[in-house]
Amino acid sequence: MIYVYCTLQNNPGFYARVISNYLILETSYILEMHRNILLVTLLLLASGFCRLEAADWKQLVDLRGMWSFTVGDDPLWAQPSANTGDWDALPVPGDWERYYQGYNGYAWYRRTFTMPTISSQQDIILLLGSIDDVDEVFLNGKKIGQTGKFPPNFVTAYSVERQYRVSKNLLNTGENVIAVRVYDETRGGGFIRGDKIGFYIDRNVSFLEFNLSGDWKFSTDTDWNFKNPSFDDQHWETVYVPASWESQGYEDYDGYGYYRKQFNLPAEFTKNGNYLIMGKIDDTDRVYLNGQLIGQVEDMTEYSRFNRSNAYRLYRIYRIPDDLLRNKNVIAVEVMDNMGVGGIYEGPVGILSRDRMLRFRENILDETGEDNPLRIIFKLLFE
Repeated sequence: MIYVYCTLQNNPGFYARVISNYLILETSYILEMHRNILLVTLLLLASGFCRLEAADWKQLVDLRGMWSFTVGDDPLWAQPSANTGDWDALPVPGDWERYYQGYNGYAWYRRTFTMPTISSQQDIILLLGSIDDVDEVFLNGKKIGQTGKFPPNFVTAYSVERQYRVSKNLLNTGENVIAVRVYDETRGGGFIRGDKIGFYIDRNVSFLEFNLSGDWKFSTDTDWNFKNPSFDDQHWETVYVPASWESQGYEDYDGYGYYRKQFNLPAEFTKNGNYLIMGKIDDTDRVYLNGQLIGQVEDMTEYSRFNRSNAYRLYRIYRIPDDLLRNKNVIAVEVMDNMGVGGIYEGPVGILSRDRMLRFRENILDETGEDNPLRIIFKLLFE
């Protein structure tokens, strides 16, 4: 038995226990992991210790600053040709209550921008911070996402940081128009906070040797045969991964969701010694590759401090057993969401070798010191 003790300014009780093939991390939660089943990078750290993000965002277009703004609601305001000459100018991010004190209801934001040329292999993500309460986003007149639910079946999403995938065929080579419809039920309204507001790409994707982001099959109907490679998923819906299912038409859905993706590897692809990165999943998951369970996050009921509400903060890295990858493969993922955002909501998602996994790990931890407990834990697990 190995004990690793680490003292943090705001959490002196943080420690990790490595027992045989099991690692138990104890901070604000406790999680059990098997080396051959689950390798997890923890991004939930004590307050004041450090701030980490799974994605390594590269900014393409900065949308912070002044936006055109008006109260009211008109679907024509989503169109690029809409006349906004009499609209106000409000800063984003910023609570509209600073300028429209006491206003609750519908309002619209608009902004023009030009997108630089990027590689066709890179996925563009729109980050909008947290919007109070509900938003619907249009790019050049086409809806690209929604978070929360508008009246009459109102569901707030004020605490959720918005991420929307942008299809490149919606972008113009010149001027583009983004329009955001917002509904606020009470108190603060609009773009209430956000360190990153704009269009980005995730540089962590460059570590992947095979990128699995993109279109996946998805269903909320339970069928325990879903993990079998021969299962027929043609009647399932198509969603984008990584992105929350709330942003893709499943507003206010809590419960089980099922993902499947079929993919072919090149004949020359090295099929042993690999890892599967599944990004961040809200809340818990079971991941099957070619019908075999290779990873899961679940409760440890004997520890009262761990519960499913913490699992969404974990960054999944699953070891792929040797000889399991083939030329033709099927990944199946069962996700259980308790509340709020659900699904495989943040990437990258894909396959990489052990060497690239270690370099990816270093990239995640490069802003932390050598005494970072995560470095010690990784050394025990991977080196």
